[in-house]
Parts: sequence; structure tokens; C-alpha cells
Amino acid sequence: MLAWTALPVRDQRLITWLWAGDVVNAELAAVLAYGNLRVAQRRLARLVEYGILRGFWAANRQRPRGRYAYALTKAARKDVEFLLWEHNPPEPLTGQVQAPSPVIHQLATHDLLAAFLRASPLTDDIGLVGWVPEHAAALRYDGALRPDAIAIVRRGELGTLLIIERDLGSERHEILLDKLRRYNFIDVHPIGSNLGFILDSRRRAGALLVSLRAAAKRSAAWYGESGIACWVAVGADLLDDPFGTLWRSPNGREASVLTMPTIAVPGPLPILSVPPLLDDAAEGAFDDRALTAAGWRGR
Repeated sequence: MLAWTALPVRDQRLITWLWAGDVVNAELAAVLAYGNLRVAQRRLARLVEYGILRGFWAANRQRPRGRYAYALTKAARKDVEFLLWEHNPPEPLTGQVQAPSPVIHQLATHDLLAAFLRASPLTDDIGLVGWVPEHAAALRYDGALRPDAIAIVRRGELGTLLIIERDLGSERHEILLDKLRRYNFIDVHPIGSNLGFILDSRRRAGALLVSLRAAAKRSAAWYGESGIACWVAVGADLLDDPFGTLWRSPNGREASVLTMPTIAVPGPLPILSVPPLLDDAAEGAFDDRALTAAGWRGR
């Protein structure tokens, strides 16, 4: 890799974020590190010239027009891993869920991160304090589950821990129902955690709620012993108002991310604001260290 110290700090921090975040687009890069879209586009293009990033179009059946994204080159990823851990990188995941989500899916989840960051902080002691991308989140489950992201929102001394499953219309309800069953079976998250399914349309969100209610009636033990709270929301609503949007539960309850079940947050966690990667106090807010700071010891 180009001499690390020759790169601006904002480049360095975006590059290291990409080890866990996998992909980025120019809009998110502006929110995370550059503060301005044109600056982000210029710096990303320069990092491609240096051979640190590769730029590419990604598309699927749901998004045939595609989106332009950036990711670390294979050589750069190895260099970043050495910079982060030297000779002691994390063990490769050995569980059932090892493959990352498609790029379009990851970008849709990253859109939610950008929305939360633009809206944070709400007050001096309310806002987003952690966002763990799927690669780092999977480490907490040893690969047995791979959430699309885990968000931590602080409200004074309490916090909402929200495990996010993003659906773009490609997964059948049976798959989503099985995910909830497995989250409850693998009881490692803190008591008071929440699982949020984010659908792309109100029709699909309503249909999933019907399926969730029916599954709960078939088996009283279906939710497992941990009793993780389950919620459903529409992606477009969250992009408009991530803190105020009401999520719906199978039992008819409604709550925003600020009124969901909470966990106790040990110690102060800095509330994030744009651009968060340049805030030295926010180190660790975008990988599994955020979960440790929130009291989640993992597997």
C-alpha cells in the first residue's frame, strides 16, 4: 500500500472502516469522513488511482440500474488487516453463515447508517453511539448468524440495541421467520435487545407481521427463552426519520428506536455526529468494540 503516513487522516480512517464495512459509496463516504460529496468523490477516485480501492457498478434483479461502489483491493485488505492486528488477526468465521451479503444489499443497509448519522445527535445525551457492520457483527455470533448491522442508540444511561435484518424483497417469509427463531435460539445478546426487520414496502411489512403472528400462535415457545423483541418497519420511513419512525411488533405494539426495550449502557459512549470517523473519541464505534462497550460479551 502507498506509504500509510502519506495519506490524509480522513483517507486512513475510511480505509480502516472498510475492513468491517466492506463497501462504500460516495454519499456515505462524505457522511463518514469527508463532509462534502465532491470531496468524497475526488478522494475516492484518488484512492482508486493508488490501487487501494477498486470502483465498480453493482446491480441485481431488484436494482437493475445498479449503484456505484468502492471496496478495498485484495492487497490493500491484507495490508489493512496487518495495520489493525499485526500478527494476530481475528480467526476466520467457522459458523454456518460466512458469505457476505451482496453489494446492493450492503449499500441499502449503509443507507440507514447515513440516515442515522445525519439525524444524530438529537440532544446532548440522545443519539447514535454505535453501528456495527455485518462483518464485525458476525464475529459476535462466531458466524452462526450474520446480522446486516447492529445499531446502538443511547438515551442518557440507557440504550437501544437494535439488530438489523434488511430485506429488499428477495427473501421468503419462511426465511425471515427462521432468522427470528435462530436469534432466540442463540441467546448471546444482552437482555432487552431488539431485532428489527426492515422491508422495502408497506405491503411486505404488513404481510410479514401477519406471518409472525401466525407463527407465534402455532407455538408458544417459538420465540425462545431470550424473548428478543421483534419489530418491523419500512425502509423509506426510516431513511426519512430514523429516530421517529414507528416500528410495529407482531403483538400490535408500536415503538420508535427511542422507546423500544433498553439495555443499561455501562460508562459514557460518545454520541456520533457527521463526520464521525474524524472524532477521536468515537474510536471503536463502528466495529465489534462498540458491542463490548455496550456490555455485550458475545460468544
